[in-house]
Amino acid sequence: MEIYCTQLGMVIDIAYCISVNDGLPCRNTIGCWENRMDIQVFLQERFTQNDLKKAFGNLPKSKIERIIESAEQSISQLCE
Repeated sequence: MEIYCTQLGMVIDIAYCISVNDGLPCRNTIGCWENRMDIQVFLQERFTQNDLKKAFGNLPKSKIERIIESAEQSISQLCE
């Protein structure tokens, strides 16, 4: 099954959606697929409750948080 991903701006399949987040689903997976299949059941059959909490339980980081994290990682790599 394929769907147009508004984040990537291209057509992708369900396999990408459920593995893009370090082997876990994209946080938008449920919203993107809920009208096309029973995505809740699909995910519950493939992931543990802990995995689903990791994927969907936390609030997304803000843009500034991601920038700071990226800068910290770059500085850390330069110091090694």
